[in-house]
Parts: sequence; structure tokens; C-alpha cells
Amino acid sequence: MVQRGNSNSRDVYVRQLSALLRQHHDAEALRVAEALPTKFKSDSQLLFLHATALERAKKWDKAIDRAKRSLRVKEHPNAHLLIAHCHKVLGETEEALQSLDRAERLSPGLEQTVQQRSGVLEAAGRFDEATAILAELVERKEASGTAIRPGLRIEWSKLLVQNKRLDEAIAFIDVTLGMSGLPAPMRARQFFLKAKALDRKREYAAAAEAAARANEIDAKPFDPSKSTSQVDRLMRDWSREKMATYPISTCDSEIPVFVAGMPRSGTSLVDQIIDAHPKAAGVGELDTIERFATKISRAFDPSKPDGKQFGSIDSFRWTRAADDYVRSVKKLAPEGAERVANKALSNFLLLGVMSRLFPKMRVIHMIRDPRDVAVSCFMGDFNNYMHPWTVRVDWAAQLWCESMRLMDHWKSSFDVPILDVYYENLVADPEHEFPRLVEFLGLEWDDRCFGFHETKRTVHTLSYDQVNRPLYTSSCGRHKHYASLLEGVEFPAYDPTAAR
Repeated sequence: MVQRGNSNSRDVYVRQLSALLRQHHDAEALRVAEALPTKFKSDSQLLFLHATALERAKKWDKAIDRAKRSLRVKEHPNAHLLIAHCHKVLGETEEALQSLDRAERLSPGLEQTVQQRSGVLEAAGRFDEATAILAELVERKEASGTAIRPGLRIEWSKLLVQNKRLDEAIAFIDVTLGMSGLPAPMRARQFFLKAKALDRKREYAAAAEAAARANEIDAKPFDPSKSTSQVDRLMRDWSREKMATYPISTCDSEIPVFVAGMPRSGTSLVDQIIDAHPKAAGVGELDTIERFATKISRAFDPSKPDGKQFGSIDSFRWTRAADDYVRSVKKLAPEGAERVANKALSNFLLLGVMSRLFPKMRVIHMIRDPRDVAVSCFMGDFNNYMHPWTVRVDWAAQLWCESMRLMDHWKSSFDVPILDVYYENLVADPEHEFPRLVEFLGLEWDDRCFGFHETKRTVHTLSYDQVNRPLYTSSCGRHKHYASLLEGVEFPAYDPTAAR
């Protein structure tokens, strides 16, 4: 652990923060940065280290703010690179590219700038541009025998897969995996990329094996019974009878739309369809409501009188939180948007809270074959801390059942409109399903929704390279290629055609 100096000198704080970040003691680094003496809060290097700690904590907007403060004191490329990364994560492609241009002007030819630019373009689905930028750098290094850093290798691996240079991608990934000292997260990412390449080659057994290797790395313990208990508790605490005694906001906005469903169930596709409508927008996965739900859960005491169960967080504060949310999403959406969709993965858990915040909201419930969901989650590069259940298909199957059980509860517990959309029907019959979706939003049909894949919008989910191309049905029944992976796992009966 880093030794703390007794001196208040600027250099002591620089060394301390640098060491904490280098050793990935990120929470401690942020604590130290937040507690810096006032006299050091205008120091360019300390502001940048503070920005780095905020970036590690995924506080993107605050990280951008601190990095810009650092730049106002002194221009340096690393702050521009950090800002570019934050904009990339937020889906702000053009802003990210502008920051990279500034970094390039300050320090021409930086490898990190080239790598980040390629990554930003790749994330935006601009694969040809990303490949052209990175190919020259990779080829130059290979020709000179210069080692290619792991981060650069991962970016190049992604592009090889996206460009369907699958054999080349697998060979390149295998070399990377053979490198000594490769950090665990990078090893996992390479195995997932190998699984993707093998899947596209239709070598499904080998793809499943590569995904299994990835999932073994840094897997977290998970108890499925806790998910059942969580749903039981939500159904108990958020019944129709109990909700009638809870505070409710007076927010009458019809702007909020929430897309709920399991990961890999088509929520990104619906988000894109909505965003393609000229009077609607999608803002991706916002955690604003989750933060408010955490706050009220800490205050919740069911033994208190009706209306007082959340302590001082009364109807006035619920209304303020709702109005703040509406203002924030209007800023993120194009001017004039009448509906704004949020597809955060936690939405299905929070619909009780949402129904009291936004009495006029709409909810779209995405449903997909649980076998396809399980396979796609197992093959996907998820955050093991947030979604530890994705590493096993039987755990994914149980989560699917619990999500359906909870959604059935919500449908019977409040009067907010909820539209069930089956992924298989959506992709097989867009002429019927797309207008049905838009009609549910209370909007007039617009043919631009059929061109959802033509937008220049950046989508930051595992589906980013799928929703940026025309509609396809090949993902339906994906589980058939992975029968051995699903062997012995019980799945509920599933028939989307019954909903037509």
C-alpha cells in the first residue's frame, strides 16, 4: 500500500495519486483526489490525476470537467485523450474525435492517439475508417519487428473480426493469448473475440470452448436463490395495495419511455427504432433512476405510517427527481423530441419506482427466446461484477424466468401501459411490429424507422455492430448451434407466435 507523506507539498500528492492509480487502488485514489487541499485544486497535473480517478469510477461527465480544468491551466495531450475516451463511452463520437484532433496537434504521431481514434470509429460502426487508420500502424510495427502493445492488439483483433478476416483474427488473437503477463481482463476480451470469430466461422463447439475460457477468468460467485428472493421482496414491497400508500410525483410528462428486458433480448434494436423517429429519441442506458432508487431504498421503512415509508423523501422530492430526469433527457435528445427511451438493464427491477415518478410513462417489454438469451449472454463480454450470472447458461435461464415473473407482477400492480414485444416477431414481421411499436408511443408512423440502421448514432452495448446494419433473422434460434452447451438445462416453454 502507498505510504502517505505528512507534508502538504504538491509533489507528495502527485506521487501518492500516481502510485494509487498505477496500482489500481482506484477508490482510494478518488478519495484522496476529492480531499486535496484547496491550494492544489488549480494544479494542472493534480487536476488530471483527479480526472483519471473519476474516469476509473465511470463518472464520465465529472472526469471531462476536471480534465478541461487541467487543460485551462496547461495544455497536454493526455487530458485530451482522457476526454476523448469519456466521450466515446457516452456515445459522443464527434466530440471524441475533436478531442483526439487536439491531442494530435499537441503531440503529432502518438500511438495512443491513433489507437483511440480507431477505437472511436470502430465503436461508431465506421469499420472501414477504423481499419485504414490502424492497419498502417500495425503493418509498420510488424515489418520492423516492434512489439505490438496488448491494447493495440485488442483493437486490431476487433477490426479483423468485424472485417470477416476470421482466420487472420484467430491467429492474431492466439499470439496475443500466448504473451506472458497479459492482464486478466485483456485475456478474457481476447477469448471472447476468438469466440465471436469462431461463431462466425460456424465452428460452434470451438466458439463455446473459447467463451468458456473467457468466462472462467475472474468469474464472480453467484447465488441464483438471491435473485428469487429479490423478486419476492420487490413483489411484496411494491404490491398495488402498498404502492397506493407511497409518495407519487405530480410530473405529468409523457416523454419518459422505458425499455425493459433481459440483456441480449433486443432492447438495443428497439432503442434504435425509436431513435430513428423524428419526434423520438433513445438515450441508451441511463442509471439516473437506479441512483434515485438506491437513495429511497436506504430510507425505506415499511413500519412507518402511510406516505411516510420513505422518511423525508416525500411527494415533493419525488416530483423534483422526476422533473430533473425529464429535463436531463430532453437535453440529451434532439430538440422537439416527444418521447425519449431509456433502456438501462435494471429497468425491469425498478418499474415500481418509475410508476410513482412518471404516472404517464410508457414501458416496452422486450422478450426473446430464453435459450437464445442464455447463449448470447454466455458468449458476450459482460461485466462480471454487474452480471455474474452470465457465465453460466443455467443461471441465465433462471434469471429469465425471474424477470418474466416480475414483469407479470408489474402488469397487475399498476395501470401504466406496458407493451410486450417479442424479438422474433419484431425481426420477422417489421411491417406490422414497427408501426405497432410507434403507435404505442402515441406517435404517427414515419418510414424513417425502417432505416434505423442508417443513422450515425453510436450505440455502446454488445449489440453495437448488429443494430448498425439492416434487419436480419439469423439470430433467431441461435441456441440450436449450441445444443451441447444447453444440455441438461431446463428452459420454460416459449412460443412468440402465440402473441400475434
